[in-house]
Amino acid sequence: MKEGKKQGGRNQKKEKNAYASTIILPETPFSQRANSVVREPEIQAFWKESNLYDKLSKAAEEAGAERFVLHDGPPYANGDLHIGHALNKLLKDFINRKQILNGKQVHYIPGWDCHGLPIELKVLQTMKGEDRRDLTPIKLRNKAAEFAKETVGKQSESFQRYGVFGDFDNPYLTLHPEFEAAQIGVFGEMFKKGYIFRGRKPVHWSPSSQTALAEAELEYPDVHISKSIYVAFNIETPSEKLKEYHGEGDKALKVAIWTTTPWTMPANLAVAVNPKLSYSVVEHTKTGRLLVATDLADSLAVSLPF
Repeated sequence: MKEGKKQGGRNQKKEKNAYASTIILPETPFSQRANSVVREPEIQAFWKESNLYDKLSKAAEEAGAERFVLHDGPPYANGDLHIGHALNKLLKDFINRKQILNGKQVHYIPGWDCHGLPIELKVLQTMKGEDRRDLTPIKLRNKAAEFAKETVGKQSESFQRYGVFGDFDNPYLTLHPEFEAAQIGVFGEMFKKGYIFRGRKPVHWSPSSQTALAEAELEYPDVHISKSIYVAFNIETPSEKLKEYHGEGDKALKVAIWTTTPWTMPANLAVAVNPKLSYSVVEHTKTGRLLVATDLADSLAVSLPF
């Protein structure tokens, strides 16, 4: 007897199901596996070939539907996309699609910020030491522009791979001359209306990057504790009610303030008071006469290191 025929053996051949021929299953081209790596690009290619986004926009426009515009803050063209970009763009795409389903005409035009330190730093990181020494501001700007345009292409392809609907064939870039001209025009109108003025503000400087930093670029260590300070500002021109308390030298009346950002002190030019609050004049041998909020006078007396 062969091994496959042994009674009770592990290799015993199973008999064919007598009812197998009676089982009729449906035939469908639908794959049992999602295979999204292949299927998703095919679906997105179908949407693009059928010009679905443009058709939906034009149909709503011809019907006189309400226009919906999502002003999307442009991402920096300074590298490959990450999960933060995906979350940002997908949530906004959900909003656009919902408005399309509501019958509104949606025209989403993607854009990119092609100026600034993040792009310049990326360019500098790709250059050797000798090349950086010979670099001029104009050469750096040209290299940054080339890098930004190349990055825009990569990011645009990735956003479309995410399935984001939009007019990706006609994006706006901040380095386009027409965009820069429009910015100058808006700036000019703001200047004419008095919105542009010169003032004082602390500027955060990066010794390693040798450039100014925006507030959003500052990072503080977890153990950082902000220092606070009490300061007394001189009253230059006292009001009628304060004249009787205002004197010279040690008798000069001052306004007490407290701040956790002492580095802003060089830019301080004035103190704001609230007309709806009550103020009191207090006096101490070490501080002289101070104008303080009445409700804070007691806590100030406890906090000051007298």
